[in-house]
Amino acid sequence: MSKIFVEYQILPQYRPAYSAWVGKVRAVCPQLEVYEGSDQPGLYVEMWEGVSQDDYRRMKAIRKDKAGNVENHLPMAADWAQVDWSPLAEWVQGGESKIHIWHFVKVR
Repeated sequence: MSKIFVEYQILPQYRPAYSAWVGKVRAVCPQLEVYEGSDQPGLYVEMWEGVSQDDYRRMKAIRKDKAGNVENHLPMAADWAQVDWSPLAEWVQGGESKIHIWHFVKVR
């Protein structure tokens, strides 16, 4: 069992656009849960269930690929690979470098 956590701060002026966008992403990716910090408005954490280590690496590469060379990383069957992640970097405080992505496995 594994999980991916993605954390970032959305700038206040982009929260409405982010909210609409993340609703579309969730419609495509049913395994995605999104949480907002109750004591830090605008701080978001995505939780992804059951993503393999290999798919995690691909997801991280896609979401942090400055050149936009997504085709080089795509596992075409993955629903998250069909998402246009590019708007997020503009909305995140500090840009793409402040999108933090981690993969965790359950301790046995």
